[in-house]
Amino acid sequence: MPDLILQSLPYQRDSSELIRRVAALPGAACLDSGLGNQAEGRYDILSALPSRQLRLRADNHQLILEQRDFDSPWQIVTARTCIFTESQNLLQASRPSERDVGQLAHLPFCGGVITCLGYDSASTHGRAVSTHELGAILQQTPVSHCGLYQWAIIVDHHTGSTTLFILPECPEVIRQQVLLQLSGDTRAKQCESYAEFALSGPFQAQLSAAQYRIAFDRLKTWIYAGDCYQANLAIPFAAQFSGPPLMAYLRLRQRSHSPFSAYIDTGDSQVLSLSPERFVSVTEQFVITQPIKGTRKRSQDPVIDKRLSDELQASEKDRAENLMIVDLLRNDLGSVCETGSVKTRDLFKLHSFSQVHHLISTVTGKLPANVSPLTLLKRCFPGGSITGAPKIRAMQIIAELEPLPRAIYCGSVAYCDYRGHMDSNISIRTLLCSKNHIFCWGGGGIVADSDVTREYQEAYDKVAALLAL
Repeated sequence: MPDLILQSLPYQRDSSELIRRVAALPGAACLDSGLGNQAEGRYDILSALPSRQLRLRADNHQLILEQRDFDSPWQIVTARTCIFTESQNLLQASRPSERDVGQLAHLPFCGGVITCLGYDSASTHGRAVSTHELGAILQQTPVSHCGLYQWAIIVDHHTGSTTLFILPECPEVIRQQVLLQLSGDTRAKQCESYAEFALSGPFQAQLSAAQYRIAFDRLKTWIYAGDCYQANLAIPFAAQFSGPPLMAYLRLRQRSHSPFSAYIDTGDSQVLSLSPERFVSVTEQFVITQPIKGTRKRSQDPVIDKRLSDELQASEKDRAENLMIVDLLRNDLGSVCETGSVKTRDLFKLHSFSQVHHLISTVTGKLPANVSPLTLLKRCFPGGSITGAPKIRAMQIIAELEPLPRAIYCGSVAYCDYRGHMDSNISIRTLLCSKNHIFCWGGGGIVADSDVTREYQEAYDKVAALLAL
């Protein structure tokens, strides 16, 4: 078996050139700090050419799990459909030596799984068949995708360093492709070969203002009846496009500067996530979740911008929404974490991004040594900040009111490495490219005193930068 490859590469503050190089390879998974200055945006984790892959797809009302080794056909995994459990099995079956893992201890990711988990990933049944004309495209898109990545480039923006590692267990054919791809001549040729990305026409809302009002009023009826306290209602948008989705992602990341961004190419589709929201992270069994609730659009006028952020911080409605989701997440974490370890800190803290202000709270806990981070992720899935409270009833209402499946929207892009380190986003501000169609969703939490006009506008405000591709 070959030795571990561990070497330094030239550092650049903007990782776009590295993303281009890596994304030219099949199965690219680029977890991107988005050129931001948030504390959470320290690392870029870039890889491709997964050694093994899993995907979960829906066939009418059934979920089917498939797997394949590198560059081999997909095969059905009989009698097993849990993408979280099978992802953990991939980690356990491919674990490198403690010595090699120890040499990568300074990195946030030492090899492991990178997953693209759709909103329905924790369901026990398939999606309901959509009658919408665009629903068939989303219906055919895999619910989830997981790759086992045994090499990566790690960019550390705090230390100004870039590191390449390739584990000894990485197949030789992948090792050679990676080293060739990172050579200077190959890089120059491929960076010149990209075509332009273009929309064939503007994004079209799949829920009109009148339809949104009807859905909003039905949701309010359920809230008044006590079915739920809050539910997230989203508007899907769709357009057709030509050119490589990667170019759209590189364009968007220059505007959004979101710390939990990602570009994922599953082969079937491409995910372009400009998410500002962390879902769940685990480091040395220490658990953090950071739900977002409360939004105001930013202004280029500093005086107006300050007034908007002050208004958000003082809003009793937004704070109440945030607290509902904090309570839900405390319950989710409490069912898995050590008794008494779940704590709340930084309630309603203002975070200002390039397009919007948000209120973000932080909940922490400690994961028992015998529980895997992927088990915790499944227990919390999908995130309460984009479903509602109580979660199960809110999800039932969402399924009845929204015209299209959510697909990757409000799911998660996550990694979990061989040490049990995990981080994940909530896939908001996220686009999905499939069969020359591009989809985007914008939504918000609806409570008893929500105003329909304001909520409708907020859904647009959240994704305005994405729709302006």
